[in-house]
Amino acid sequence: MTRAPVSTDGLPESLIDVAETLGLRVALRMIEAFGGQEVKFPKSPRPDHPIIKALGEEDGLALCKFLGGGVIYVPHARARAMRRQVDLLADQGLTRAQIARRLGISQRHVRRVANGRAARDPNQGDLFQQ
Repeated sequence: MTRAPVSTDGLPESLIDVAETLGLRVALRMIEAFGGQEVKFPKSPRPDHPIIKALGEEDGLALCKFLGGGVIYVPHARARAMRRQVDLLADQGLTRAQIARRLGISQRHVRRVANGRAARDPNQGDLFQQ
């Protein structure tokens, strides 16, 4: 069976292989069930294993076969969503203090995100590009 190409835009890098091999749905369910955790994938999980319970038997077994014996960190992917929210509010003209209050985060975190945004400016040349 050949899977259709998967768009992995915005997906954490550690889960791109999972999405391309087993499907985006499995990768997103991993984030939902295990986000922010380091997970060890047994080669032969029991039916009551947390991976099987979270993903179902078919997807859980396929994932354990693919990653069996390995340990990966499953990111929670909240940082990307937060970055988009900060960017959106900044584009609307809100100050960093207003953004921090609206999102319930520190002004320092808003500044870090905004500074990262400036670093991603497509008009900025790459210092190390030849």
